[in-house]
Amino acid sequence: MKTQSKNEQLLVLTDIIMVLAISNESNNQYAIFQESVPPLGGPPPHTHPDEEVFYILEGEFEFILNDLENPFKALPGSVVHVPSNAVHTFKNVGISPGKMIVILTPGNLLDFFRDIGHTLKGADDFPNLNEVPDFSKLDLSKVFKYAPKHQVNFILPEVIKN
Repeated sequence: MKTQSKNEQLLVLTDIIMVLAISNESNNQYAIFQESVPPLGGPPPHTHPDEEVFYILEGEFEFILNDLENPFKALPGSVVHVPSNAVHTFKNVGISPGKMIVILTPGNLLDFFRDIGHTLKGADDFPNLNEVPDFSKLDLSKVFKYAPKHQVNFILPEVIKN
């Protein structure tokens, strides 16, 4: 496990994660972070061993939990619980940045985010969360490289070859 520091900020795909509580402070029971998500930001459907609890602070999100065909809305004040290894995803479907508090149990997923993310140190490192990200510029090589190490599995559409 990597050494983690509170208030560390990471750019993970399209989102900014600010670490609030680290798992080694909780006897490896949980980790907590604030996640800021630009419009249309969010990960592809996936599974992982950590449980997650999302508390929506700002914005309008759409979540999927175990049923890719039935997304549901989550607005400020909503709580979404994702059990261990459940298929899930979320997307900011609003026109402004969204923000949520995320609790991971036991908190190991934070190590995946640290492996695939970029540490944000200065103001120039931060993306403009008011804009829809340019998804064509995302480098997913580290995401797929480190996913097996952290038991993260992505649910990707099948490509039909003619």
